[in-house]
Amino acid sequence: MELQRRRRPLGFALLVVVFGLLALACAWGSGSGARLILAIGGLAALVLGAALVRDELRPFRFAIGADGITTRDGLVPWSAIDKVVLDEPVPPATSGPHLILEPGGRAVLKLLDVRQSQADIAAALDRHAGARFDNRIARRGEAPGFTTVLRGYEPGRIDRLVRRAQDALLDGDPAERAAARAALDEPDLVVVARGYDRAQVEQHLRKLAARLGPAR
Repeated sequence: MELQRRRRPLGFALLVVVFGLLALACAWGSGSGARLILAIGGLAALVLGAALVRDELRPFRFAIGADGITTRDGLVPWSAIDKVVLDEPVPPATSGPHLILEPGGRAVLKLLDVRQSQADIAAALDRHAGARFDNRIARRGEAPGFTTVLRGYEPGRIDRLVRRAQDALLDGDPAERAAARAALDEPDLVVVARGYDRAQVEQHLRKLAARLGPAR
């Protein structure tokens, strides 16, 4: 299975570069106070724009096949791969699902960068990687789907707490399970203007705590 890169508009990257150049030009003729601010902003825009242009123009290759995984650096045979992990970052990070190769823990692909769906990529890995494929996203199950209400628990804290408990259940490490259970027993919950429904959260945390085992 050969993956195709999801192309983003190159015009935006070029627009950022132009903005940086304009800011530097304005800095040249401004007073000392404004000059520093414009120069810093212009340099930052140039660096960001150059990075965006580079990312869009650099070669891309990623394939999943019977021989292994092929990246732009070449083929990584299945014999050199202990595990291929499909995972996603801990909230509140939003970089999306990614593939990690073990050993090494190296993220080799962000799924947001390709056109193929997560289901298609998972199916190809199931077919070619076999037992080496660890779909941690699927093993965690569906997200709790808490309702957002006025005066609810802060979502970021709850997402991280739930994720820690889920990972402890997946990994099975006794020490981490105990630590996750302790965090659930005394959670650091904060009520905010728009947050997760408190009753739903408390019920879900009790269920997770029961699955983790007795408190110590």
